[in-house]
Amino acid sequence: MHTIGEAIGRPARWEEVPPDAVRDGLAAAFGDASFADHALDTWARFVEEPELVTSTVERVTGRPARTFREWASDHTDDFR
Repeated sequence: MHTIGEAIGRPARWEEVPPDAVRDGLAAAFGDASFADHALDTWARFVEEPELVTSTVERVTGRPARTFREWASDHTDDFR
């Protein structure tokens, strides 16, 4: 959140939300309760086991992936 705050020029905060508070909304959005449960379990696991960084973006697009800072800077209007 610090990086997004820097990009928009003001502090941004993070609020932890329990999985049970969002499960029904995700199930409705995804159209599948088991998919929502799997997504929540996967996202929780990323806290201790982050996803591997790969070269897939560069192989597919022919150019290196942007950093999160670059992405946040490119999307400042989405956060305001």
